[in-house]
Amino acid sequence: MKNAREKTLQIINDVLYKGAFLEESLEILKKSNIEERDYNFIKEISTGVIRNRSYLDYVIKINSRVKFNKIHKIILTILEMAIYQMYFLDKVPDYSIVDESVNLAKIYGNRGSISFTNGILRSISKKEAPQVRINDSIENLSTYYSHPKFYTEYFYNNYGEDFTKKLLKANNEKPLFTIRVNTLKTNKIDLINNLKELSFEIEETVYDNAINILNPKGIIDTKYFDEGHFYVQDLGSILVSSFLKPVENSKVLDLCAAPGGKTTHISELMDNTGEIIACDKSTGRIKLIEENANRLGAKNIKALVNDARILNENFINKFDYVLVDAPCSGTGLYRKKPDIKWNKDLEDIKGLAEIQFGILENAKEYVKDGGNLLYSTCSLSKIENEDVIKKFLEKNKNFKIKKLRGREILKLFPSVDGSDGFSITLLEKN
Repeated sequence: MKNAREKTLQIINDVLYKGAFLEESLEILKKSNIEERDYNFIKEISTGVIRNRSYLDYVIKINSRVKFNKIHKIILTILEMAIYQMYFLDKVPDYSIVDESVNLAKIYGNRGSISFTNGILRSISKKEAPQVRINDSIENLSTYYSHPKFYTEYFYNNYGEDFTKKLLKANNEKPLFTIRVNTLKTNKIDLINNLKELSFEIEETVYDNAINILNPKGIIDTKYFDEGHFYVQDLGSILVSSFLKPVENSKVLDLCAAPGGKTTHISELMDNTGEIIACDKSTGRIKLIEENANRLGAKNIKALVNDARILNENFINKFDYVLVDAPCSGTGLYRKKPDIKWNKDLEDIKGLAEIQFGILENAKEYVKDGGNLLYSTCSLSKIENEDVIKKFLEKNKNFKIKKLRGREILKLFPSVDGSDGFSITLLEKN
């Protein structure tokens, strides 16, 4: 377990200070020769620290005699790991957490930092988890729920305090494991019965062919996954394709398609008829689409390398439906990827909005008259959604919005819909 703690420390520091991605770091670790117990420990602590970073730092600030910005990053991470275990977990006694943290400080710190680590953690271990007491309501919520201030501020000002609290809380909860039944190979009743025989616990969702697996460990190792009976996909992502509603024998373009979840769902909705052109900008990502299409038996998909930012003359006026699931900030994915909270700021989001608008401007050229263009992001920001669509419609009077669930821009929230955060807009070309 000693090496596991050092590995946890390394992963957190790589993610917070060196630009690494938590999901990728954990995936690399999983493929190494690591015991399952150690992997689970590392995943729990690293994810928990990154998810609750602001709150953990608040606890350190109110207990430290050393100015926060004077604490070395490595020592800070050691403290964050310890406080997370004390306040959020109950498997390890506090005295053991303090001892292990001091041992880490001995490896990475000096005599002063060792003494500091020991003193502050012994003091914190004797106290209950504190409430955040900051006069500014937005700052208070951002700190307690560990969210960027710009994110909290937007929802607080536009949706109110109660909605914002519920959203921030939901963003910090572990998401459900959702799968999409692949009706090209099976049906929901048969798949549920087959999985129940293997002792998997099933929960229905609001979408007919999406189900939650309450104990998903090992489900990817089943023959039902290998044979393409299901695809692991969040409910929000599933709903995107269902709102496109392509009819059979249509011609569809999925412009930013990898790894192929929405593409293969479109194939399923079209019952393997018509033609789907699935694009992404790299050969590696195209291979992911092809692998998923082959496993799921989606035979009407043709995957092509194509950069959505560049107009493709061969696509102009060729498609009945165009899906733009645009590259975005991922602010709707905080539940699954908490590191996004700390590696995307407002300037990043503004830059992405320019790219998204450019992609949408190309995509409009590919839609036949009377055809549909669906724009979606796994972001809840106004900048990447409402602002992009408003700018697009002002420039393109031949497009109009088709409302979804009575809304011009449909928002899916973890706290309301139980899905990742999504924004979805359906446009029709007049």
